[in-house]
Amino acid sequence: MSSRLQIQGFAKRTISLAQHQTSAFKLMLWRRTLHGVATGLSAQYNSIYATLLGADPVQLGSLQSVGNLIGALAAVPAGWLIDYYSLRRVFLLGTTLLVASQLLYLAAPGWVWLYAAIILFYLGMRTTCTSCTVVCAAELPNEERATGRGLCRTLSSTVAIVTPLLAAWGVYAFGGISVSGIRPLYAAQMLIFAGIFVLLLVRLRDSYSGGASADRSLALSGLADVFRRGPDVVRLMLVVGLMELPWTLAAPFVPLYAHEVKGADEFTLSGIAMAMTVMPLLVSIPLGRLADRHGRKKLLFALAPLAYLANLCLVLAPAASTRASPVLLLYGVLAGFNSVSMALAAAMTAEIMPRDQMGRWIGIVSLFRGVLAIPAPLLGGLIWEHLGPQYVFLAAVAIDLCLRLPLLASVRETLHLEPGQSARGPTGPRGEAVM
Repeated sequence: MSSRLQIQGFAKRTISLAQHQTSAFKLMLWRRTLHGVATGLSAQYNSIYATLLGADPVQLGSLQSVGNLIGALAAVPAGWLIDYYSLRRVFLLGTTLLVASQLLYLAAPGWVWLYAAIILFYLGMRTTCTSCTVVCAAELPNEERATGRGLCRTLSSTVAIVTPLLAAWGVYAFGGISVSGIRPLYAAQMLIFAGIFVLLLVRLRDSYSGGASADRSLALSGLADVFRRGPDVVRLMLVVGLMELPWTLAAPFVPLYAHEVKGADEFTLSGIAMAMTVMPLLVSIPLGRLADRHGRKKLLFALAPLAYLANLCLVLAPAASTRASPVLLLYGVLAGFNSVSMALAAAMTAEIMPRDQMGRWIGIVSLFRGVLAIPAPLLGGLIWEHLGPQYVFLAAVAIDLCLRLPLLASVRETLHLEPGQSARGPTGPRGEAVM
């Protein structure tokens, strides 16, 4: 009975947290939910679709690397435009690019056409994600930020949990894992992104521009101001970038590996995607509350081994469809914790910068993440071709274990610090940083 009362109390507190948030944050909850449904439709089939259109693993990696390059180039301009121009217009522009990208995926006659599609997709993704992060960073207080982000992920996961299964039935109905079977998914994505555009156009109010000087000549000095806030700025930027690097190295090859090497069909692939969705649904809010009470770093260290175990499950799964399926599903369950870790890292980045520099700061972090991600998929393709497919996932484990975790240990906890204080540290009587 006490457990039931605890669950009921937890649910009431979560609902109360959502109810007293601003209308802008609530709008972001809706946008994130629809966005998750759209991207979830084809996430397990994009790499397979490219190979069906004629791409080999190295060419597949080059597609993703080009997308990462464009996303990186768009990161700082997106943040700068938000600070100096208009968040609403930037948000709408990014969503329009997502609509156009799905149209190109739908109509592509060969894999080379996917370069244009993925360029538009990553431009749109980087722009809309930066815009959404700016809104949430401005609207959520420190003590509720990780919980609020967990709520956002939980709601999107609740709706998107059945999306991979619907996608699998769609692929099956249109002929199985083939070009004709996968194309309708992109038509559905295009319609959903168009719906998000209409929602933002009607509901989003532009209350985030004007915080920085409108003089464009000050843009570079404005970026430099971000780095003057202390050593934790650079360290945290490195941590976030290195967190995403192993994922970008391996992610494009997961469905391809599961399908070609382990014999997974469309329903097993949908099961993997659903399992990756279930975990954030179940644990984002409780882990977010733990992070809001005890700090982000402890949770990040605790979650890291789960990502390593996920990759090992993928590599060690037996190479037969029926026997591989349970192990591949376990991979999906464990890999779902990656998104929780990303949310915790995003909470940390929002806590070391004042609001009027948030767009530039998030843009800089996105740029660095994108720069690190540019060669990663191509490197993954080369590893696949010259060392073996399984080494793609083992390399991802080695990068995180040897690079990110030691650097994370050097970053101070940000939970109870005012923006800027965590970057500079406590100050002495003359304002000098005390390390």
